[in-house]
Amino acid sequence: MKLILDSTFSKINYSNELFEIAEYDTCVFDSCTFINTTLSNSVFTNCEFINCNFETPFVSHTSFKEVTFQECTILGLQFEYCNDFLFEVSFDSCMLQVCSFFKMNLKNSKFKDSKIIDVDFSNTTLSGVKFDNCDLSKSIFDATNLEKTDFSSAFHFSIDPEKNKLSKTKFSNENLSGLLNKYDLDII
Repeated sequence: MKLILDSTFSKINYSNELFEIAEYDTCVFDSCTFINTTLSNSVFTNCEFINCNFETPFVSHTSFKEVTFQECTILGLQFEYCNDFLFEVSFDSCMLQVCSFFKMNLKNSKFKDSKIIDVDFSNTTLSGVKFDNCDLSKSIFDATNLEKTDFSSAFHFSIDPEKNKLSKTKFSNENLSGLLNKYDLDII
């Protein structure tokens, strides 16, 4: 597999242009478009995606190792098909919608100032993760390991404490109602 080091790719529309399957190390993708793009079998190590648009890319066996997504729109990305070996991602000021992390280990991942809408975290390990000022509307937490997860500044989440592992999980007084949604209570 070809190794591409310390390169910057700017304003490339990979929906129209062929994406080269390779190992990318310490690369930056700035304002690129990945709509229905095949990223399968690529390796991204210490890479940054800045202001990129991902819509249902193909990511079978793709490796994301210490990868940062900043100000990206990510729609329909099925992360569970990625290579889970050394998988580590960070999201800052991103929009993730209808994505899935089913059965993934996100222990070292970071989520900051992001809209995480309709995202499936079922059977996922999120222990120690902080959702820093994140909107978690309609996201699914089912049989999820949320030990030491920090939701203190997160909002619009719905978590059933009986169906998830919640030990030393952090919440604020303002967002505790997200733990009671299943009871159909009127909390004032």
